[in-house]
Amino acid sequence: MINYSFIIPHKNTPDLLRKCIDSIPHRDDVQIIIVDDNSDSDKVDFKNFPGLNEKCAEVYLTKEGKGAGYARNVGLKHAIGKWIVFADADDFFNPCIVDAMNYYIDSDSDVVFFMGDAIKIPSGDKSCRGDAYNEAIQDALKTGNFSKVLTMSTPCRKFLKRNFLQDHEIRFNEVKWSNDVVFMANVHFYASKCVASSLKIYCVTESNHTLTKSNTLECRIVRMQEQCKEVAILKSKYDDMEYLYKCQFDTWMNVYKLNKFTAIKQIPYCVSAGGWGFIKQMFRAKFS
Repeated sequence: MINYSFIIPHKNTPDLLRKCIDSIPHRDDVQIIIVDDNSDSDKVDFKNFPGLNEKCAEVYLTKEGKGAGYARNVGLKHAIGKWIVFADADDFFNPCIVDAMNYYIDSDSDVVFFMGDAIKIPSGDKSCRGDAYNEAIQDALKTGNFSKVLTMSTPCRKFLKRNFLQDHEIRFNEVKWSNDVVFMANVHFYASKCVASSLKIYCVTESNHTLTKSNTLECRIVRMQEQCKEVAILKSKYDDMEYLYKCQFDTWMNVYKLNKFTAIKQIPYCVSAGGWGFIKQMFRAKFS
């Protein structure tokens, strides 16, 4: 029986992918799914692709080039484990992942949240990336309120019950940036039971080449639109949406800072998603 399906989207970082795969426990109840997003042949040796013909591992070489969201959805189609565990190819798991897997294997929760640490690559220096996420986990451990950590879009550092994802048809948007925002919004909307752990099972890496570093106008528009979709999903469930309206407005302001005309054209879209919540944020910014 497969208890854990690890899903790793990959593009053009085979050495880091190798480290990620090696950090996952290779045991009989583990399925490791690597989905390559049309990597460049001058950067990847496909004949010796990490995971090929290895125990527990399945490799899917997609050629569509539709991004990490598409790759993750391909992985979900092939996953058979009780739990889904996502990882980015440039990150890796810490040894305590074994303790987490053994302890939560029979949990009746929809989602199990874990903490993590972060380093800069290639230097290995400590990074503050993920500090806000850890703080949200600590808050959930103290108060039992998971609202804040659920609004953080990363699917990593979690065990997600596969049946829960299937029952609610939760999938990733196939966009270049912020593909996980709507995914996590739906997890937030439907999850009925969550638990959190202080175990730091996962290490996030930071470099100048990650998608999170992109600041083009196209990137900012896509991020804003995905944030609007999150607000539209969750506003029917919660009365207190101040945090998410602020996030939505901030993504609109990021567009405004690069191109005022484009940002103004996006206002009807933002208002349609956020209503008065978005408008109030605009007035506060104007008069603060």
